[in-house]
Amino acid sequence: MSLKFVHQVIIFAAIAISVVFGYWCFTDPTIAGSPWGIAGGILSAVAVVGLICYEIYFLRKTRRLIIG
Repeated sequence: MSLKFVHQVIIFAAIAISVVFGYWCFTDPTIAGSPWGIAGGILSAVAVVGLICYEIYFLRKTRRLIIG
C-alpha cells in the first residue's frame, strides 16, 4: 500500500465525515436552527469544498510522479 493511496483514503474519509457532520448539524432537532448548528453546517460545507479542491490538486500533482 503506497503513501499516495493512504493519503487519498484519509482525505476521502475526511470528506465523508464532514458531509455527515454537516447533515447532522442541519437536521438534528436539538441544534437545527440554532446559531451553533447553522455555523457548524456552514463550516462543514466549506471544509468539504476545500477538501475536494485539495484532493483534485493532490491527484494532479502526484499524477506526474513515478511511483514504483
